[in-house]
Parts: sequence; C-alpha cells; structure tokens
Amino acid sequence: MSEKIRVKDIGKNPDQNLTTVDPAKLIPLPPPYDKIEDQPEWKKLSEGALESMVCNLDGFVALSLPKPENKKEEKKYVDQFVEGLKKLLSKENNWTFLQPLMLSLEYCVGCQTCSDACHIYEAGGENEIYRPTYRSEAFRRLVNRYAKPGGKFTAALNGADVDLNWTTITRLAELAYRCNLCRRCAQVCPIGVDNGLITHEIRKLFSQELGRYRPPARCRFFHRDERYRGKGQHRIHR
Repeated sequence: MSEKIRVKDIGKNPDQNLTTVDPAKLIPLPPPYDKIEDQPEWKKLSEGALESMVCNLDGFVALSLPKPENKKEEKKYVDQFVEGLKKLLSKENNWTFLQPLMLSLEYCVGCQTCSDACHIYEAGGENEIYRPTYRSEAFRRLVNRYAKPGGKFTAALNGADVDLNWTTITRLAELAYRCNLCRRCAQVCPIGVDNGLITHEIRKLFSQELGRYRPPARCRFFHRDERYRGKGQHRIHR
C-alpha cells in the first residue's frame, strides 16, 4: 500500500520533499544486482547543489531548477506559469492539442486503470505521486482555479484546492519528468483519457513560458537564465 499523499498537498511544506523513494519497494533488478544490500547506496545531491537548486519532490532532480533570488523572482515565474496555462486553453495558441487536452481534463473519473498499466508507478514502489492521475489532477485543479473564468470564486465548489505558488510549479515541473510519455495510460483508459498528453502539455508550458526543460542526456544545454548565460551550465545533475 502506497503512502497516501493528497493532491492539494503539492504546494505545501516547501522546505521538505513531498515524498521519498524507498529502494526496498522498487522492483528488483535481475541478478547479480537483485540484492539491494550488496549494492552501493544512491548518491545524494551535494550540499552545494541543494543550496542552489530546487529539490523538493522526491529527493531527485531532473531539471536543475535554480532557486529564485527573492520573492519578486518567484512571483515572476508564477505569473509566467499562469500565462502559459491560459495559452494552453486558447484555440489561437494551442489549436492542435486543445480538443484532446480539454477532453482529458474534463472526463477523468479517477478509476486508476492507468496506474495499473504504468510501469513507472509499479516499478517506483507504487508511490502515490507517480500515478498518471496525480500530476494530471494537480494540473486540472490549477486550470479550473486559475485559468478558467470565475475559477477562484468556484474553487471551493469544484474541488480546485491546489494553491498556486513556487513550490507547486516546481514540483509539477519535476513530476512531468517522472513519466516517459509512453502513453500506455491512454491505451488502457476505458474512456480514452490521455494522461500522457497532459504531461506533454505540462512540459510544453514550462519549456515555452519558463524556458525550463530537460534535453537529451547526450546533449549539452545552455540555460536561458542570465545567471548561466555563457557559462556552459549543464542542466543534468546526478
């Protein structure tokens, strides 16, 4: 049984991880790597990395998001996120994916059939946040509250109880990379909800509006942030 982590908690407790990964709960590797006690411990992020990068999801980092220097910078990123949400719901800006995105946002019933088919959820020890529906539901509540007309006034009625802050958007960004977009979830969904598409659109939002994305491991990427411009900052930290 996985630890119950509520969707509305995604924006809370910014100074600690939302969850942790227990190696004992992961699917065993084939021999001779099947005995966890004989394997070296996972390498943790250095103190220097923790001071400079955001690490508040599960103890791992995919995007190497730099910590904002002040509250003003945090607000700038949050405002950019909201602007990106509105663009995703705009026919002018997202006509290619708008219809399937809206159908997937509106009609999920939470049956969790997709979780049973998700190899990341199963291999990851059935951690609650790795369910395809977890990131999708967090995104859905943000859309309903901050991108739809009157959303803030009806939030209490439609369950849109996720607070929008720096912690929320950084955890959502990392969650979008706890998925490899295989879309098995869409194949098994009895009503055709495509959580893979929702994850794709979350990645697109962060890439286009905030300049945050993970390049292929074989590539070197120069960060758009002025603090890293021209310094050859590699975004992938292990």
